[in-house]
Amino acid sequence: MTNHASIISTLVAATTISLTVVDAGAAMMVVSSSALFDGIVASMSGTVLHEDFAGYSGYYESGLAGGSGDSSWTAAGVGGLYAGGGIMSTNHQNAPLTFTFANNNVFAIGGDFFNTNADFSSAGGFVSAEVNGVSYVFASASDNSFTGFISTSGAIHSITISTFGSGSNGTFASSNHVVVGVIPSPAVLALGAMAGLIARRRRN
Repeated sequence: MTNHASIISTLVAATTISLTVVDAGAAMMVVSSSALFDGIVASMSGTVLHEDFAGYSGYYESGLAGGSGDSSWTAAGVGGLYAGGGIMSTNHQNAPLTFTFANNNVFAIGGDFFNTNADFSSAGGFVSAEVNGVSYVFASASDNSFTGFISTSGAIHSITISTFGSGSNGTFASSNHVVVGVIPSPAVLALGAMAGLIARRRRN
């Protein structure tokens, strides 16, 4: 039987990017390293599937379907979507960008999420990501700043990316890389139980 605790400890020690574990009540881990994200998914016998939006260009109606099989997704934004240079974005400024997943074994989602100007150049500011009803805010430093979310309880059915704060006004929520972690349910439940045990030990 795989020892998830030792694998995750090794992965954290091997990277200079820290792993932030949200309160156990949120049942969500947030990581800022794609290598750490991949390693955690692999430790739970999962598969990481990638979407780089390279085949998309121009305007699309909201409800755009993409990917295939386990990584199938649907993208939506108020006023539609606009893609260019490998970047999927909203067509309207400050409109949320939502990716929805049909696979019930998606327990991890991540990618490079950021704000762009009308010419698809990185605009800085802050980004809000909502996953399973919980929002996380982080700096939109560049178009290659990874943020990943790993659920230790229920499946992830969608992620919504929004511009955040006055410094992001007039920009477009965007992504040039989304990764989907498909994980067998028993492995996720085992990790969730382990996280709960660790939290209880820390409180004692």
